[in-house]
Amino acid sequence: MRLLFHPRPGRRSGGVLLLLSAAGLLVSGTAGRAAATDPYVGGHAATNVSAVPNGEAAVQIERAVQTGRRLGLPQPARRTVERVEDRRGQATFDEVTEIDAQGQATALLRYAPDGRLLAAVHLGWQPDRGKTVSAEADAVRLALAVARNAGFEPVGLAVPLSRDANGWSVGWDRVVDGVPVPGDGIRVQLQADGSFHGFTRAEHPLAPAPEAILAAGIAQEAVGRLLDRWIPAASRGDVRIDGVALAWVAPNDTFEPSRPDAPADVRRLAWVARVRSTGTFADVLRGLEVAIDAGDGSLLGGDVLR
Repeated sequence: MRLLFHPRPGRRSGGVLLLLSAAGLLVSGTAGRAAATDPYVGGHAATNVSAVPNGEAAVQIERAVQTGRRLGLPQPARRTVERVEDRRGQATFDEVTEIDAQGQATALLRYAPDGRLLAAVHLGWQPDRGKTVSAEADAVRLALAVARNAGFEPVGLAVPLSRDANGWSVGWDRVVDGVPVPGDGIRVQLQADGSFHGFTRAEHPLAPAPEAILAAGIAQEAVGRLLDRWIPAASRGDVRIDGVALAWVAPNDTFEPSRPDAPADVRRLAWVARVRSTGTFADVLRGLEVAIDAGDGSLLGGDVLR
């Protein structure tokens, strides 16, 4: 069983430019595909799995014993550990699988090679052990306890999301210098009765911020010029920019297929423009998110909204 925890939701498609071209939405041409030396190329194996050296494996298993005890995971009959290279996510971690006496996996725990806990999940169906948690404040309190038991002190505003019979998801988004880092932060999943179900933590490296940041109006004009290139003149009036906001983003290949298929690991400070379509054009394309470098205005990537 292999579960990949990707904190960033994937609305982006590697075939975005193909879609835009087929719909007649791109006026200018684009570069060809990246060379085979890319860190990750679509269609190739996304993960490599290998054994962990005995000494390191023993250390990670002992960490899993301690983590499982703090999170209230059931005592397994045995544990296995593998080293996983997630080429698309550009991460390497050791995955400890906890297995019961019947041979069923009951939990997965992921650690960075240096021992930092990245994720933990209690697998399978668990019966309710108490009254259903219905109040947001109670969900936040319980999720905060899970994060602290996992060894982390969340910072900032907790965002609880009720999933009704499926419990709660409580997240603390990472913010640096007042600017969000989408996809980074801490997420805690609770069962309906408030018991532990899952934990993930993501924190990507950040590039140095530009010495001078473009004004929001200048950034919006820069994105407008890109839209002038991409959208046929007859439909340009149906596409407008709703606004721009700063964010630390991962450059990607949404509008530049010559870039690696996987988003870059290092986040860069960007102006992100929300672009909406109206009229009949909205039937072809609901909208875009376009990210440009906050310092020089160069295109970093974005998302297609369908």
